[in-house]
Amino acid sequence: MNPLDQLTAALADRYEVEHEIGAGGMATVYLARDLKHNRRVALKVLKPELGAVLGVERFLSEI
Repeated sequence: MNPLDQLTAALADRYEVEHEIGAGGMATVYLARDLKHNRRVALKVLKPELGAVLGVERFLSEI
């Protein structure tokens, strides 16, 4: 299963993931619809290898 399919399956009850809109060294950004609030949002997903290393402070600064 590719990353977009995994993300879509994991967030299916809250977001309808449409497509990737950008990627960088630390994360990939997807366009999605927030099903609860019926609005378009950007979902920033950190690369798995960085998620465990960064720590809470860096994660919060990224969002």
